[in-house]
Amino acid sequence: MMRQQWMAMGMVAALAAAPASAQQGSGAQRVLDGFAACRAIADGAERLACYDRASAALEQAVKQNDLRIVDRAEVRRARRSLFGLNLPDLGLLGGGADRGEPDQRETFSEINTTVRSARAGANGRGEITLADEGSPVWQTTDPMPFPPRAGTKVRIRKGAMGAFFLNVDGRSYRALRLR
Repeated sequence: MMRQQWMAMGMVAALAAAPASAQQGSGAQRVLDGFAACRAIADGAERLACYDRASAALEQAVKQNDLRIVDRAEVRRARRSLFGLNLPDLGLLGGGADRGEPDQRETFSEINTTVRSARAGANGRGEITLADEGSPVWQTTDPMPFPPRAGTKVRIRKGAMGAFFLNVDGRSYRALRLR
């Protein structure tokens, strides 16, 4: 009986110390640590109560936009929509290189889509709005005598040293993403 009391007090002390140490990490890490602490509890009723508290904390964090749960399809759409933009890697779209995990991100080396609209720009350049989500706008840096029509298939691929090539109607033009 005395041994069980000591074990119960030890568990309470460990659970009381866990939230204090978990608060030092990010919100997502605190939520994960809460679930991990529950796994270590031997008593079924205490473990269930711990999981109830941890799931309530997860639900509250999601409702307050402190934590967002996304699936791979959402991450893939976000990466595709950012193709061609020169943005810093904040580690938000997958990979765990900042946490010592291998980087397993799907990288896009090209996208195939269609033209939503196009117009002639300054110095013979073409400005092309794609039919993709978010309507990305690309501009050729080479002269483009006739901008493509809406619905025309286009392929944009990465080149060397940060360059991009826009292929349309069998011709290739150097291009850059405007927005």
